[in-house]
Amino acid sequence: MANKTKKTPPTDLEPAEELIAQLQTAAEKEKRALADYQNLVRRTQEDRAKLIKLANQELITALLQPLEHLELAVRQQADQGVEMVLEQLKRTLAEFGLAEIEVEGKDFDVNTMEAAEGSQEGGKVKQVLRKGYTLNGTVIQHSKVILE
Repeated sequence: MANKTKKTPPTDLEPAEELIAQLQTAAEKEKRALADYQNLVRRTQEDRAKLIKLANQELITALLQPLEHLELAVRQQADQGVEMVLEQLKRTLAEFGLAEIEVEGKDFDVNTMEAAEGSQEGGKVKQVLRKGYTLNGTVIQHSKVILE
């Protein structure tokens, strides 16, 4: 006769332990799903913000030449109305993160300047041919300068 191993009769604790394990597994799955959802929401918000910044950058970059033309018009012929429009445009662009790069009299910096004339090594800015700008801390137009 074959040896039969005795099975222990199921106790009331085994189904309870199994249910507890299933509950813990389900709770872990829920936590992971919630974390995945929160990460998705965060990434979506970041992507949206980047898209808006990119769209603003394209628009603001396109407005730099008209801005420079308005500045030239004010220098050529003083007109209080044009000056007011120019200042309002500058304030509005600044609200969106546009800032002029100050380079007059400073040492040449390849990160913010483009040399039209002069030695780049140890050169100081003698004249600004075209203003440079940053948008939210990123250079979108290098200053074009003549160096000493």
